[in-house]
Amino acid sequence: MIGIVDYKMGNLASVRKALEYIHRECRITDDPEFIASCDALILPGVGAFAPAMEALKDKGLDAAVRKFAASGKPLLGICLGMQLLFSESEEGAGEDGNVKGLDLIPGSVRKFPSSATVDKGLKVPQMGWNKLEDVTGSLLREGDYVYFVHSFYCDPEDKAFAAAYAEYGIKYVCAVQKDNLFATQFHPEKSGEAGLQILDRFARRIKK
Repeated sequence: MIGIVDYKMGNLASVRKALEYIHRECRITDDPEFIASCDALILPGVGAFAPAMEALKDKGLDAAVRKFAASGKPLLGICLGMQLLFSESEEGAGEDGNVKGLDLIPGSVRKFPSSATVDKGLKVPQMGWNKLEDVTGSLLREGDYVYFVHSFYCDPEDKAFAAAYAEYGIKYVCAVQKDNLFATQFHPEKSGEAGLQILDRFARRIKK
């Protein structure tokens, strides 16, 4: 069973439909106990970082995701879900500094610099298809085109966790892999056949 974490900020139906299309049993859930029982977990997300962290905390889902990550079972973050796995984000930063994340992957979430995007005629958010480059992650394939919608990007402290890069004004990490943790800034569930293959490879990580 693959659990899809429901904290009211994710593209849940699209993820579920994609998993059902590749014949994988899944369930949308906000129950920490059920999450713990799952064979694999997906943390999707659409929206802003700070409200997302608050939503996770409100139902104890932040602790549930951390506990699941520690179990060694496969966990996949998608888009905002990838960003939430990081230590902190510039999005919503205040006088107390950056907004704290789940801190499962050391590093920060940063805004695309204007000098690299606006000054080059690129719109933020990046919205549309882009190519995967310098792929090392086991779920991904070099040169695949996948679908992005985001204004911030992830900057891991240890670039050894970078599973793929993309180019949008700057070259940035668009996917990470750390032990049983996988995450993509793009949306595999909206990325056609390439995205379905990524989800299938993730599901194959489940131990029988």
